[in-house]
Order: sequence, then C-alpha cells, then structure tokens
Amino acid sequence: MTENNPLARFIYSNMTKVKWLWSISIAMGIVLLYASLSAYFIKIDGWYNALILPSIALAPKGMAIGWSLAYIVNIAIIARLIFHRKHTIIILPLVILGILNILWCMVFFAIHSPIAGFVILIIACALIFAIFIMTIRRDTISMIIIEPLFAWYVYLAIVNYYIFIHN
Repeated sequence: MTENNPLARFIYSNMTKVKWLWSISIAMGIVLLYASLSAYFIKIDGWYNALILPSIALAPKGMAIGWSLAYIVNIAIIARLIFHRKHTIIILPLVILGILNILWCMVFFAIHSPIAGFVILIIACALIFAIFIMTIRRDTISMIIIEPLFAWYVYLAIVNYYIFIHN
C-alpha cells in the first residue's frame, strides 16, 4: 500500500526520522548523565601527577578523546537498541557499565585506590564481553560497534594494573 502512495511514504519516512531522533535523544540523555557524574570525580591533582604511568598511557587530551569515543559508541548502541525495540534488554547492562564507570572514577581519582579501580575495570570488561555475546545473534551491527569499547576498557585495565603494581 505504501509503495504506491507517495503521501504514505512521506509520512512513514518522517515518522522514522522522528523515531530515530527520539532514540538518539534518549541514548544521549542516559550516557551524558553517567558521563557527567563520572567527570565530577576526575581530579588531576598532586596524587595523580606523582603516579608512575606506563609508557602506553595517553596524555590527558588523549584520554579525553578516548572517553569521548567510548561515550559515542555507547550512544550509538543504546539508540540502535531503542529504535529497533527488539533487544532492549541489552540496554540494562550498558547502563550498569555506566554505573561502573562512575564507580571507577570515584575510587581511582577521589579515593586514590588503583586496586579497586582495576577490579572495577575487570568487571566492566567482563560485562562488555557479556554484552558482545548477547548481541552476536540479536544485532550484528551493535556487536561490531561494541568491539572498540571492549578494547578501550581492556586498555584502561592494563594501564590501571601497571599503576597499581608500580605505585
């Protein structure tokens, strides 16, 4: 019916665009909430400046870029899951990942506990791997998009482990 009716195609097309905009807006709201709460705890102070960092540690600008890309990946996955409404159960682990992110920032930067930060990052890596497994047969695009997020958290865990061992 919509193939032959230009008005119906136009309405359907615009409704799809609005649905995408709402999906992206909701996803951005979720991710920006936990990104803001995480940023609240990040303080580059004397304790952090005194840490022995590994040679693979990024400068603060590099870390900001890495986190920004991680947040964009989260937004893309959550928006995709909201838009398609097939596998919205996967959104819950992504929200838990955001909570772990807040906890990591709190224990690492505010409490100054690299070991607790490392444990949280290992849990986050396991959670991302579980999300990867959940998306294998459900949503191939989300599965592909989540791979750089997993790599980012593994990188953070390696850097955090080095900091724990050498400080």
